[in-house]
Amino acid sequence: MCGILGYSSASFSYLDSSRFLNNGINSLKHRGPDSKGIWTNKDHSVGMAHSRLSIIDLSNRSNQPMVSDDLVIVFNGEIYNYLELKNELKSLGIDFATNSDTEVILKGFKQWNKEIFRKLRGMFSIAIFDSAKNEFILARDHSGQKPLYYFFDKEEGTFIFASEIKAILCYKKFNREISPIGLNRLFLKGFCEEPLSIYKKINKLEAGKYLTFQNDSKKKSIEAFWAIEDHVYKANSEFQSEDALLKTLEELLIESIDMQFRSDVPVGMLLSGGVDSSLIVSLASKIKNNLDTFTVRFSGYKEFDESSHARLIADTFRTNHFELEASKLDPNILDELINFYDEPIFDTSTIPTFLLSKLISKHCKVAIGGDGGDELFGGYPHYDKLLRIEHNTKFIPHFLRSASADILISLLNIGIRGSKTAEFIGNNYNSEYPNTSEFFSKRQQSKLFKIDFLKQIEANATPGLKPTIYENLIDTATVYDFKKFLREDILVKVDRASMAHSLEIRSPFLDHKIIEFVFSNIPSRLKVTKNERKILLKKLAQKHLPNNFDFQRKQGFSIPLRQLIASKSWNDYFHSKIDQSDPKIFNHSYAHSLLKAQNSYHNNAERMSALIFFMMWVEKFNPSFPMS
Repeated sequence: MCGILGYSSASFSYLDSSRFLNNGINSLKHRGPDSKGIWTNKDHSVGMAHSRLSIIDLSNRSNQPMVSDDLVIVFNGEIYNYLELKNELKSLGIDFATNSDTEVILKGFKQWNKEIFRKLRGMFSIAIFDSAKNEFILARDHSGQKPLYYFFDKEEGTFIFASEIKAILCYKKFNREISPIGLNRLFLKGFCEEPLSIYKKINKLEAGKYLTFQNDSKKKSIEAFWAIEDHVYKANSEFQSEDALLKTLEELLIESIDMQFRSDVPVGMLLSGGVDSSLIVSLASKIKNNLDTFTVRFSGYKEFDESSHARLIADTFRTNHFELEASKLDPNILDELINFYDEPIFDTSTIPTFLLSKLISKHCKVAIGGDGGDELFGGYPHYDKLLRIEHNTKFIPHFLRSASADILISLLNIGIRGSKTAEFIGNNYNSEYPNTSEFFSKRQQSKLFKIDFLKQIEANATPGLKPTIYENLIDTATVYDFKKFLREDILVKVDRASMAHSLEIRSPFLDHKIIEFVFSNIPSRLKVTKNERKILLKKLAQKHLPNNFDFQRKQGFSIPLRQLIASKSWNDYFHSKIDQSDPKIFNHSYAHSLLKAQNSYHNNAERMSALIFFMMWVEKFNPSFPMS
């Protein structure tokens, strides 16, 4: 796991190149503290830099940028099937100088060109410079586990890419103007959807795609090498029995876990006590003895404390178990977090993820977790809720439902229970998918901000952001959450929190062979019904987990936020951050009213945390806003 950075610019001098690459890669040192490498071509029109977290082949010979003939590579991630690919390349007469997966990508690209990306099983952001063609090729993994941002100034012809935005900010000519669409999506959903970012001039390379930038013509093109839409279950697909599905799923998971144990440094296991991580630990125990497992304990808040469930799994499979006590959370942890989320997301589970990563990093460099289980197998509470609403309202004309929902929503104050249900009732499930996040509607955004950025958002200015609607609601929901919530929230949270502590987190569920199998072969009725979620995965887990394991609970990896905000320290902290925020941007009186309402019968805890986090982000990164 590493940090990558690169540029193409005819205007860069030696001094510009050296200053930018050094400052930029130093800003990513937390992603890879083991070594730093910089490469430029002779006239400094092209440069690449790398900060390395050594996991495979710890020797200096595997440092990056890595050069082979006309090709130069910087790479962030892990390729789990690198040994199989290496043997395939060796059979073609290709020699290797290292034991790294980086060299396998490089030699594989030379042999297969862009087809190499289809062969990779792993998580990756890759940048290859081909000096013979004078072009960059950038690629991002199937799920989007590893980040890859890019900036392109057409007038100047400058192209820059990086693992995190903060490295691009080291380019002194960069204009930090906020994207009105990105800002709207952030406050609506809690994240900026790819290809957007929070900045107008920065984009994300979408998962499963590769970008080609031709340095001579200054033209870029983007193509897909993989898409989840190609693997969604078809109603006329050949039916497989439940037993056959369980057998294949178990085999694929064991294979994925086994591959993800490949490492030249110690590997630990995240263990929340939920179905996903517990199943992963149970299967991992068949592959490896003396597993190290890690969890967070909230002993002062019984409703949020999952440590007893994690301990049951640890005892059952005889792991070396470590617990982090996190009952006494200081609000100042947000000041530390803000440094690593240079593109903000609204998810307070960043806090326990950050703390747990810190604990794990004291014991190992790599940890395996259960991310992806909810999106693949139908684990979120809104899935069965949406099914019930769809079923109960299918004979009521949409125009009646929509009008009734609009009236009800307008009467309910923000934070009042039931407003999201009303929104779901008013949805037309044949043509649209509802926003399942509970942050700020456009109406609320217009109250919250002093600036009127919403009028700059045009309906035709958001291509690709509308979800694909399938005949089956659960297909629509799980594909949406796989492409949006998982990619833009969960994986961002995990990447930044773990990388803050130079820790690599791997996710066996997100092997694209498993993703393809799940979406292509498992019908929605084995994922979610009106009364049950994650049906098939729980049946697999029942074969491996202890009889007294509780399969019905769904706590999630969260903190007792509402109780914390009610405390004097957190409440005072939030009030102070509102007062310190820029009054030309934020409506202080409205923000204070939301916080005051939180102390009564409203539930604005997540909203208030999101708002405070964004106010802190603005203060830290000093973006410019569209003021008219």
